[in-house]
Parts: sequence; structure tokens; C-alpha cells
Amino acid sequence: MHRYMIRYSKKDPARYTAHLDLIRELERSMRRAKLPVAFSEGFNPHPRMSIAAPLPVGTEGLAELAEVEMTREVEPVQMVESLNAVLPPGLKVLEVAAISSATPALMAALERADYIVRLDGEDLPAPLPNAAIQEFMTRDCVEIRRRGKDGKEKIRDIRPGIVKVEVLPAEDGLCLRMELKTGSVMNVRPAEAITALFEHAGIKVDPADLQITRTGLFLAG
Repeated sequence: MHRYMIRYSKKDPARYTAHLDLIRELERSMRRAKLPVAFSEGFNPHPRMSIAAPLPVGTEGLAELAEVEMTREVEPVQMVESLNAVLPPGLKVLEVAAISSATPALMAALERADYIVRLDGEDLPAPLPNAAIQEFMTRDCVEIRRRGKDGKEKIRDIRPGIVKVEVLPAEDGLCLRMELKTGSVMNVRPAEAITALFEHAGIKVDPADLQITRTGLFLAG
């Protein structure tokens, strides 16, 4: 088998595509592109493909990662061109690279992610104090409530997963860049980190007003 890493963007109408629908759309596109995708064995075979870190519905991704196995070698440039010719609006392959069979699965190797978070001025109840971020980052613990797969709420400390927060220039409202742990070891959601930051500053914001873009995913090492 031949393994490939696909770097792609998910923007505009595609950002409202849910994770399972995205997988189905990628599968259909690979069939339309006549790529020799490998399938699993068993009663219900499916393409040997996975997405490194699913995006929440409504969140844009500028450099998402997926991996796929092919039954024969395919030129990366050909794969880029073939997929981009059939992908729906908002999805675009940026790069394809062959990866060794010994390389850990992208999902397991994923370590962190970068985000840009914007909040329009009309949705910002009060300016974020200059010292708020520095004070927030000196905290030993940032507890949030997260509902688990069993439906029960649990308290989690996400402070170890908040790597960096900084303010970027913005003509109106607020623009933040965040670097967060993402992956199988620890996964911090940007909306949780932002909400916790504003609560620390004594400002209440509606998570629905946050405009979140994931700008990059990064593997360990």
C-alpha cells in the first residue's frame, strides 16, 4: 500500500459540512477522480482514509490534514489536480505528500493547532484589559465544564493545553491568535479557551459570536 498526506482547506460553504459528511464527500471525490483508493477488508469495506482532527461545524480550516492509502503509487501533483477538479466549493487540496508506512498515523502524531479568533465590535461588551492575557497565562489552572460521550458534564483543567495567546491588530472589535494543544493526548477547543479568558477578565461573550479559523495543524517533532 502507498500512504499519502493531504493538506487541504475547508472554507466558505464547506465550513458548515459536518465531519461524517466531509468524509463521505472526500470519498465521492476520490471515486470521481478515479484514484486507486485502498479499502478495508470485512463485511462493510470502506476507504482507508482518516482526518487528523475534525473541525467543529462552522469553523474554517486553512491547512487541514488527512491521510489516505492507495493500492498503487500516484504522483502527488496528479492527485492534487485530480481532486481539485471534482471537489465541491469550499474544499481545496493544497498539497499532497507521500509518507512512509512506518510513519505514525497523523491522528496519533498531532500535537497542536493555531487559531485566529475574531469578535466584531458590536459583539464585544467591553474592551479586553491589556493585562488580561498575561494574568490569564500565569494561572495554574483553567477549569471548564465539558459534556462527555456519556452525556455527563465533567470539570476539566485545560490550562496545560493553552500554549500561547496574543492580540493581533484589528480595525474593529478584537482579533486573537491562539496556539492550543490538539490531539489524542490533550485537546483544547478554541471556544472553551476564549470563553475562559473573557470570564477571567470579567467579560461575558456569546460563543456563537466568535469567528474561528484554524490556520494550521502541527505534528510532534
